[in-house]
Amino acid sequence: MSLKARTTLYSLTLAFALCGSIFGYISSFMDGFSPYLIIFGKISGSVATVTWIWTSVLLSYQNRAYSTHWLTRSSVHFYSFVVFAIIWLGLGIMLSTQVSRECDFKTASDGLAYSWCGLSATASVLAFLISLMSIPTALLIYVTAWESGAGLEVNVAQADTPDDKV
Repeated sequence: MSLKARTTLYSLTLAFALCGSIFGYISSFMDGFSPYLIIFGKISGSVATVTWIWTSVLLSYQNRAYSTHWLTRSSVHFYSFVVFAIIWLGLGIMLSTQVSRECDFKTASDGLAYSWCGLSATASVLAFLISLMSIPTALLIYVTAWESGAGLEVNVAQADTPDDKV
């Protein structure tokens, strides 16, 4: 089950990062109530772009059982998703601090406050979702590598049990 679960979790992280890239950049160009969302949106969009590119690379190397390439090691995959979980938790907190300012419907605006609110809230939720998808992915990689007996230096595909291989 590890290969299917790993592929599913990598793909969900990839999809959320793609959406996070789009919503991060869009929210950075909104001229809303928050002066910091412009900066935070660009940071979020840039980190999301790096996240989905790196997740795509890891996804392409996660099923090469007989490869000795360094990108097939469990440690590379594990530490990548641990870093994603930490960074995206911080970005989620950073973006969510701006949602209350963007969702201020009592202040007079040009009628776009609803879109500002929706975009900033969506960018914040996507950041938390990327973090939440990275945690079980890292745990799955760690547990699978641990159960193989070789630790994190084992090839991520070789750590799977024989009946997991497709």
